[in-house]
Amino acid sequence: MPGSIAVWLASAVIVCLAAALQGITGFGFAMISVPLLLLIYDPHTAVGINIIISFVSLSLLTLRVRKAVLRPVVKNLFLGSILGIPLGAYVFLHFDVQQLKLIIGIVTALCSLLLLSGMTVKNAAGCFWERIAGSISGFLTGSIGMPGPPIILFLSNQQLPKDRFRATTAAYFTLVYPSSLLLLTLLGAIDGHITLTAVSLIPFAILGGQVGCRLFSLVPQAQFQRSVPLLVLGTAIYIVITTLP
Repeated sequence: MPGSIAVWLASAVIVCLAAALQGITGFGFAMISVPLLLLIYDPHTAVGINIIISFVSLSLLTLRVRKAVLRPVVKNLFLGSILGIPLGAYVFLHFDVQQLKLIIGIVTALCSLLLLSGMTVKNAAGCFWERIAGSISGFLTGSIGMPGPPIILFLSNQQLPKDRFRATTAAYFTLVYPSSLLLLTLLGAIDGHITLTAVSLIPFAILGGQVGCRLFSLVPQAQFQRSVPLLVLGTAIYIVITTLP
């Protein structure tokens, strides 16, 4: 029992931290929570908890910033994600625990390096590219519960004002997470234990989100968004090292 309490308390701290980061930037919850939750849960549990909590916290954030959402962009991203989610769910269900953990670590590390590099892609704009980015994001949502990296990389090319960026990413994630959650639940991949654990942690997500939103106007975005990938990169490297034989 003491061990279970310690695991739950550690989960609460992780969720609160990730939600605070998300409240500031509009992204980052999964990039922080999934690698850290992997330190205390198996991959399927960590991904399931992340999907449920992300949906709740992002819904609240989207309601707060809904006036700044770029709706046509969100629509195209979501339509693209519908193609990627089923393939991602297949990977989630059929890859074993160690394989899935290694995939999460490698994908997280690569995406962190791309964010740190400040990589941009010329002429990556418009309906076609929005749906391509959404498809990749949908695959990552269904497989590792982490839809953010391709969307963040894509929208960073558009040089959006930070309020538009935060609102648009939050609105898109609010749509893509329940789609993945519904499919995985129907396939039996998310059970009652995962759901109850996630529900018990939601108050900490709400608390962290409130803190993040209050800090939004105070934190220099350029500096802060650089620190997020650094933290995630360190965690991802640790996951990969501890997974390899």
